[in-house]
Amino acid sequence: MKYAVTGGAGFIGSHLVKNLVEHGDEIIVIDNLNTGKKKNIEKFSEKIDFFEVDIRDFNAIEDI
Repeated sequence: MKYAVTGGAGFIGSHLVKNLVEHGDEIIVIDNLNTGKKKNIEKFSEKIDFFEVDIRDFNAIEDI
């Protein structure tokens, strides 16, 4: 299954990403890192696609 996780570098989002990666799913993480931290998802960096984008930026999201 393929998932897009918004806020995936935050506390809750990074735990969701961890569980999805362990399940073998394909993950796109979208986070502007306003409150999230990239270090929360660094250990998954080879298994996810990360985009440092604000979810409110329609043009940037459209490109993803």
